[in-house]
Amino acid sequence: MDLKSVELDSKNGLLLGLAWINENLHEFAIPNVKSSSFTNEEIVLLKPASELALTVCLLKRCKIDIPVLDRLADWLWTQASFGSTFSHILIARNDFLPACAFYSSLYQLGYRSKVLSSILKTLAISDFSKFLPIQPWAQLAIEYNLWKLRLIPFKEIRQNNLYVTGLPEPWVISNEIAYAITHEIFYLSDFGFRKLKIRHLKDYLLLWIPYWTNTFISEHDNDLTSEFSMIYSSIQGEEHDISKHPLIGLFIQQQSNGLVKGPEGAGSYLFNKGDTENRRNFLSNYHTTLVFIMANALFLRNSNKITKSKLLRA
Repeated sequence: MDLKSVELDSKNGLLLGLAWINENLHEFAIPNVKSSSFTNEEIVLLKPASELALTVCLLKRCKIDIPVLDRLADWLWTQASFGSTFSHILIARNDFLPACAFYSSLYQLGYRSKVLSSILKTLAISDFSKFLPIQPWAQLAIEYNLWKLRLIPFKEIRQNNLYVTGLPEPWVISNEIAYAITHEIFYLSDFGFRKLKIRHLKDYLLLWIPYWTNTFISEHDNDLTSEFSMIYSSIQGEEHDISKHPLIGLFIQQQSNGLVKGPEGAGSYLFNKGDTENRRNFLSNYHTTLVFIMANALFLRNSNKITKSKLLRA
């Protein structure tokens, strides 16, 4: 396939995915929390809205200029009660990551809450924030989002004990390790907006991502394939063969309504008693669809850079 034909498929995939979001927007709504304690079950149900916020933010950063993105951002900010929802969560249980992740996406788009910013600033400089009992990639996620909120400098983001910096043997990559690797690269590279400083890490990923994604595609795991597609676009230069890009294998997986099916069991931890079949179908597939949309946005951003570079050399 040539670059132009892949670009066309990518644009179509992105627009179709956005149409699916618009059709299912009510499913992304932040649930009303009646208690003051915020249970784990209530916190986890914030994930769809938080991941939609990341999607909108990343598309805007990739210069996808579509008016619907501004409307989605306004809707999400209203859903969060203009930041109050996450202020209450932080006061009730110091749950750092959900608040940081959601707010940093909308913060980058110009939305502000003085109260939420003040609480996050206080927690960011406290000892407690440095000793959270979480995986290294999740700690990296918190510090990345604090950096995007301008609460810490990039140099304070800790990069020790990460899976990917150890360059694990490529044939031992399990699904759990694969998810850790993708998220570590998202944050280390600022979703492709910062160059990876470790050259051999980039070479390692460019070599093995096509191999891994061939395996994931054969296992019908569109989720990890989409995440690795995001990474591939983030670090790929113009010298690499477009035919190796894992996104190409995903176009055929998108349904006519824009949905991209998640792997077996995806989203089941979000299920509640009384969920309708439509609700469970949404929870099983929304994440994969969002990641597929972001993968297309990053591919189009990178292909535009390649085209500009070739024009400058002509």
